[in-house]
Amino acid sequence: MKKLFFILGLLVSGLGYAQELKVSDSVEVDQPVQVPQIVVKVPFGKLTSFGDKSIKIIKVTDSRCPSNVNCIWAGNVILDFEMYEDGKYVDTRRITIGSDQNDRMLFDSAAQRLKAYSVLPYPKTALGKIPQEDYVINLVWQQLTEED
Repeated sequence: MKKLFFILGLLVSGLGYAQELKVSDSVEVDQPVQVPQIVVKVPFGKLTSFGDKSIKIIKVTDSRCPSNVNCIWAGNVILDFEMYEDGKYVDTRRITIGSDQNDRMLFDSAAQRLKAYSVLPYPKTALGKIPQEDYVINLVWQQLTEED
């Protein structure tokens, strides 16, 4: 009987110790969670929808320095695109994507933001001129909450 109480006592104390919360087991978050960002691949010439808004890339002018060449100027990409809202044409817009990160916004509304992230393929001298239909634009899509 003493052995049974001894074993029972060990089990109870072991379970109590296993449930003890250690400082290393917890994480304290003091900053708000950021709005989820989704990277979307938009192929050239395809109408792509983002909620009630849609875009269609209609022209890409790529003057970026090829990756296997040393250039004085890094170059940029000019995107001409059509904007649609609820399936209806709104207007044609142009953005220049260069080294400045502030000039990449395609649209910014109370409900969502769409910003250019990258343009592929990156030019190489061996590729020559890239056909328009080969371009894919990676866009960051943010759906905003009332707090943003």
